[in-house]
Amino acid sequence: RGGGFRSSELYDSYTNDTPETPHTHSNTHKNMKATVYIALTLDGYIATSDGSVDFLNHYQSSASKEDGDMGFSTFLNSVDLLIMGRKTWDQVISFGEEVWPYGDRKVWIWSREGSEEVHIPEVRRGQAEVVCMGPTEILKKAENEGFGHAYVDGGTTIKEFLRHDCIQEFVLTRVPLLLGSGIPLFASDGKSRLELEHLTTTPYSNGLVQSHYRIVKN
Repeated sequence: RGGGFRSSELYDSYTNDTPETPHTHSNTHKNMKATVYIALTLDGYIATSDGSVDFLNHYQSSASKEDGDMGFSTFLNSVDLLIMGRKTWDQVISFGEEVWPYGDRKVWIWSREGSEEVHIPEVRRGQAEVVCMGPTEILKKAENEGFGHAYVDGGTTIKEFLRHDCIQEFVLTRVPLLLGSGIPLFASDGKSRLELEHLTTTPYSNGLVQSHYRIVKN
């Protein structure tokens, strides 16, 4: 399993009840980087409307030995903190310990409902904690605690971190599939324009194409 779309990493659906406002990107956390690492279809969806990513199973099973895990381990080795939404967390733990992909890295679960709404299994207590502050405050807390690179995951979480200028890089794995509808990665409100600098692109034998981008600061 890998390539930024392992089946234990289902994604939150976007909510549109928070008004979007344009921002000029300027990273105030000089020693802290946050990266989105995720798979999406050619028409921009990260999951079907009900949150399923079962359409990715074919590409996982057809990866060649040379493809390996399509860069996931290399990326994860650069990360010392995971920040994910509550729905994504619930999906991850629902698959059980046998598919836990994150090793002993710290996991922060972003929940605006409060910690009492989040179930943390006994085996993950001490490793996972709930954070209820905004994206900017989360990254400030992370920097103050000595973290350097956060992996941000979950549809709503990604959207809100982007809206608050708290993402610096994307690693996007393009899936050669048109879903037609589903949960989009990016907002389509016309207010979220970002200029990206292309860093690398790697094609894989199963048809996936992975590209690494940096957000250009204006």
